[in-house]
Amino acid sequence: MFVKFYRALLTLLHISYAFITLLRKAWTDAAQLELFNLSRSKVLTDADYLVRCVRRVDQTRLPKHLVLILGRERASLRDIVRVIAWSATAGIPCVSFYDYDGLLRKNEEEARRALAKFKPELVDHVNWNSTCPVKAAKNGVNGVKHKLQVQLLSYTDGKREVALLTQSLGKGVITGALKLEEINSDLLENKLELGGLPDPDLAVVCGKTCSTYGLLPWHIRTTEFLLLESHHNIRVNDFVNLLEKYAKCEQRYGK
Repeated sequence: MFVKFYRALLTLLHISYAFITLLRKAWTDAAQLELFNLSRSKVLTDADYLVRCVRRVDQTRLPKHLVLILGRERASLRDIVRVIAWSATAGIPCVSFYDYDGLLRKNEEEARRALAKFKPELVDHVNWNSTCPVKAAKNGVNGVKHKLQVQLLSYTDGKREVALLTQSLGKGVITGALKLEEINSDLLENKLELGGLPDPDLAVVCGKTCSTYGLLPWHIRTTEFLLLESHHNIRVNDFVNLLEKYAKCEQRYGK
């Protein structure tokens, strides 16, 4: 009798807690949206709002390589295109999108068409899956157009590059082109460079679990990880909040 009573009581408490949590989230989202709308002029575009906010951030504290980890979410091309456009406006040189299964990469042409439809003026200023000349990139906030490098990544990228390097080093030792004692961390770092890309300095994980999902294991030692509940229906103020949080983080350089 008492066991059933306690079970019923615990169930009731659990339901009540879940309901209160849901109400708090709805109230917080509504409050943030109201503040966001109040902070913007009715004629202020997302780009204008982003430029105003980014100008308040130390430009040296903006990420050079932003990675959006989709986690368990299905890719939303509309929202991915938004992130690409905002990254270009903020002057971020490289932006990557990582989905474990590589479905996004298979739909690269569809993503390109979505960008052309949403932001046709950006088409000529985006390089897809190419190397990133960070030093040559200019700050979009200052109105200077730069080539934004967009990478579509999957689990096989990190796994494959390590496997290929292992095979290459093994052959080098066997043929005598490389001595075993020459294989050290400096050599590995040099060989595992991302084709000229800087290592990711900010990774945004979609979902409630902070996980790398196998993202480029050799290249995330100094990466700052932040959570985003979902990239679906992402708003420009969500993007700004992530940049502001990153700018306030203590930068880690292999320490």
